[in-house]
Amino acid sequence: MSKTKKILVPIVLILGLIQFIPYQRIEIPVDASAKFTTDNVEVQNILDKACMDCHSNETKYPWYANVVPVNYFLANHITEGTEHLNFSEWNSYPLEDQKHAAEEIVEVVEKKEMPMLFYWLIHWDAKLTDAERDALVTYFKSL
Repeated sequence: MSKTKKILVPIVLILGLIQFIPYQRIEIPVDASAKFTTDNVEVQNILDKACMDCHSNETKYPWYANVVPVNYFLANHITEGTEHLNFSEWNSYPLEDQKHAAEEIVEVVEKKEMPMLFYWLIHWDAKLTDAERDALVTYFKSL
């Protein structure tokens, strides 16, 4: 057996076997009264396509979220995202925290730090145009 096969076969076997390790996603119910909403359809659509998967309790999991170890990476990333900003709990934030969150949103959107590169490389529609960035910045500056 070649050296490459001696390395790859155990790796493939291990990756195959770990797929059988049970993984339970934590589903957090969304209180409609606490959820961020806006009458600005453009802003809501931008948030839905580029922000809500990581910054809300309404994540739409893709097929690869069932693959170990990807599911652990995604769970960790989503947990960090919702700890930093959770649009599903926006109205439960004190007004001062909402204003601070809006300032942070403006900052990361202007610097093109969000959505994160690895996210929009997989979700191509999540890459924001300059017009979409401007719409978000203008909206969140007005809050």
